[in-house]
Amino acid sequence: MPKQLVFLQSQEDFDQFRRSKLFNSSNLKLRVRFNTNQNISRFGFIIPKKVLIKVTDRNKIKRRLKNLVLRNVKNIKPADFLFFPAKTALKVTYKDLETEALNLFRSAKLWKV
Repeated sequence: MPKQLVFLQSQEDFDQFRRSKLFNSSNLKLRVRFNTNQNISRFGFIIPKKVLIKVTDRNKIKRRLKNLVLRNVKNIKPADFLFFPAKTALKVTYKDLETEALNLFRSAKLWKV
């Protein structure tokens, strides 16, 4: 398992998600963009202030999602991923959030196995 995740960092990386596929669940939205010749997965997390006002809440959701992805990155096909959690994701347990995210990856056919 890799010790670090690779994150989307530049504004250009985020702008390219306009031409991406969107997958929804009750607490998460996942945008996926496939690159040719890409052999690693890159991740981004967007939580606007309008969704969660407190910075501690936004950080809590980001920590949960990063941990979730880090634990499962070896089973995810290479692509660029952008997560948009909903306000209700804060009230969901970590286990339920993990189940929901893994179901999103499976429904998007991004799960290796």
